[in-house]
Amino acid sequence: MVNDKNSNRNPELATLKQVRERLGMTQEEFADQLGITRRTLGYHERGERNIRLTLSQIKRLKELLEQAGMSIEELPDDIE
Repeated sequence: MVNDKNSNRNPELATLKQVRERLGMTQEEFADQLGITRRTLGYHERGERNIRLTLSQIKRLKELLEQAGMSIEELPDDIE
């Protein structure tokens, strides 16, 4: 994801950080659930790097979104 400060992304769409916070998870917990490192998630949340997820990680993200009462359509298109 690009840095939100410089992005033209729709503010109505959730970020991974918002999903994580809605679930009440720490970066460590959320990253562990997705199968990525906390460091990678931190870089992503700060807009320093994009995350590339495998299909199984995307499926897990979809499950986490559903737990948060959200759908995958609520995420911006630039999450890789």
